[in-house]
Amino acid sequence: MKSIDVVEGRPSPLIPFARQLQLRLRDLFVDSGAEARNIRVTLAVDASYVDKYAFTCALMYDIRSGQIIRKWKMKTEVYFPYIPGYLFMREAPPIIKLLSRVDTDYDLLLIDAHGRLHPRRAGLATVVGILMKKPTIGIAKSLLVGSVEKRKGLSPVTLDGELLGYRIDMNKMSYYVSQGNMISLEESLRFLKRRGYEYPEELRLVDLETKKFRSGS
Repeated sequence: MKSIDVVEGRPSPLIPFARQLQLRLRDLFVDSGAEARNIRVTLAVDASYVDKYAFTCALMYDIRSGQIIRKWKMKTEVYFPYIPGYLFMREAPPIIKLLSRVDTDYDLLLIDAHGRLHPRRAGLATVVGILMKKPTIGIAKSLLVGSVEKRKGLSPVTLDGELLGYRIDMNKMSYYVSQGNMISLEESLRFLKRRGYEYPEELRLVDLETKKFRSGS
């Protein structure tokens, strides 16, 4: 397995820097804020890659009507490879750049990535949520770290004895939810419960948008 202090076969000073940056950002995490009952408009964001380019899309979504409100997209060159645990170094810059173009307010940011369910409690969803100062939830399709206490439907995920997220099993699909920023874990679950715990439709749609955008490049 490649050392996390090595990038593209060479020792990299960026990894210790990234680690310290994550730890500093972790200290800015806000544990509560948004209430699920007040969330109506979400902004889902995702990125897809070809070579050294990120094709990033954001999709504003009305959860009551199930309608897309607006879309944004941007092609950006990236300079950092994918390294487990350091996704934010690759994906946060193009996401932040795209989100800076969003000129309509929204209640919740949804990111296809982990938030607090991370070795340093600051995955991509937490980093972006902190930098954007927006309530954010991380929704990931695979587990990065932690132990899953298997239960029917909702399975707690702990790391070093701390509850950091849940695995949700619905209709033969599993996904992991954790806090990004400015919303409690309990309210994150309440938000998903309002929608029958199904995988958020806006994340499914924005994933399709990024792939369509990438294929048209």
